[in-house]
Amino acid sequence: MKAELWIRANNRLGESIIWHAASRRLLWVDLLDPALFMHDPASEKTERHPLSLNAPIGSIAATTDPRRVILAHRGGLSLLHLETLKMEFFCDPEQGRDAIIYNDIKVDRWGRLWVGTSHIKEQEPRGALWCVQNRSIWCLGDAGFPVSNGPAFSRDGKALYFNDSVGRNCFAYDVNEKDLSPRNRRVLHKFEEEEGMPDGMAVDALGMVWCAMWGGGAIICLSSHGQVMRKIDVPAYNVTSLCFGGDELRDVFITTATDAVSKEMMKRHPLTGNLFKFRVETPGLPEPLFPI
Repeated sequence: MKAELWIRANNRLGESIIWHAASRRLLWVDLLDPALFMHDPASEKTERHPLSLNAPIGSIAATTDPRRVILAHRGGLSLLHLETLKMEFFCDPEQGRDAIIYNDIKVDRWGRLWVGTSHIKEQEPRGALWCVQNRSIWCLGDAGFPVSNGPAFSRDGKALYFNDSVGRNCFAYDVNEKDLSPRNRRVLHKFEEEEGMPDGMAVDALGMVWCAMWGGGAIICLSSHGQVMRKIDVPAYNVTSLCFGGDELRDVFITTATDAVSKEMMKRHPLTGNLFKFRVETPGLPEPLFPI
């Protein structure tokens, strides 16, 4: 199976695509040219809304307010109004720590927000994984990552998946409703260099873990035990994130990035930076909402 071109967006670093069920739209961001994108499948119209934020920004997640998403950016986490683009500061677990940027966020089955941070130059192992319960309560879950990526959760919510991109490790942790700290870290899967680096993730209704591969031109599907089950080729070099969307959650939508792609590699992968999709038999899982 191969993903097909869906939208020509020419994103420098397209990321964090989500199916926003409340508005029946697909949303994503460009981290390096800070903007929020909204696509309405009914009208097939795509809107780009520039954001007045310093690059890079991080990612978005849906909240219990259908008008607002939560956005990770250089200053922490903020609520972003989808129509007015007005932002309201929410919290900053890193408390302004130098040379740190916020990256991927995801909401677990109990409504906690998990966010990964990275070293701004993606070199030193200074990034961390945080669990955010509300504006004033959060917990450090793990640390020591140059680049943090792709939180995702098992069907029952009891397993957290998290990518150490530079180390090419997909980790699994035990999590539960009463504890903000993840436990029992283990390697779910170690990717080979030629496969690229693991980036964003999503889990389907059978518990399979779908992982976007930066520098790998593919989506790789892992079992809950870490076995490679499928590989979906994407005609782009840097594959960054994916989500299950549409009414049946059987369409998989993919973002990609031109960032750090050489001219020679762009000639080989000229569609890099655009968005892609493919259809699956097993649907995805509805993503939980962050309560605000």
